[in-house]
Amino acid sequence: MAFSPLTTGRLTLRAMVPGDAADLAERRSDPATARYQAWVVPYPVESAQALIDAMVERGDVTPGEWFLLAVERTKDGRIVGDVGIRLSEDSHTAEIGYTLHPWARGHYFSTEATGAVCDYVVNVLGVHRIEATTDPGNLPSVRVLDRLGFIHEGTKRESYWVGDRITDDAMYGLLAREWKQRQ
Repeated sequence: MAFSPLTTGRLTLRAMVPGDAADLAERRSDPATARYQAWVVPYPVESAQALIDAMVERGDVTPGEWFLLAVERTKDGRIVGDVGIRLSEDSHTAEIGYTLHPWARGHYFSTEATGAVCDYVVNVLGVHRIEATTDPGNLPSVRVLDRLGFIHEGTKRESYWVGDRITDDAMYGLLAREWKQRQ
């Protein structure tokens, strides 16, 4: 089965394809973006290609695996970022993550795209709970989660390694019924 694209007022979220590797590598090579992630800079195109190839082989969201969606501006098809979905092995929980190109920040693309993914995982996949984690210092990410109704459920101290640096990991959760009530 292949992932069917999601659309919003300004965006199309689609499964990544091999031609997206250079864009993904560019986004992940941004030092400001990588500061809060577990990948190293520069992020090689070959690594991006291998990641995309694995997702193309799966074709759709698969329990236990991350699946990245390219987020395109509908008006011109330009990729602004990506949203990742990781469905738990029992399919009751979905973890989400999002990354934008530096030039695309400040336009609420993360909120819009992640909201579409929340709709998808709740209404199509039928998850009970959505989770996200972020560095507590990543205030733009925290604001996205707040806007979408996620609840800060705690912070694991010094639990997330980014290269040779350790950081705290703020945990957020949103229940399906809470998402539906907001809609």
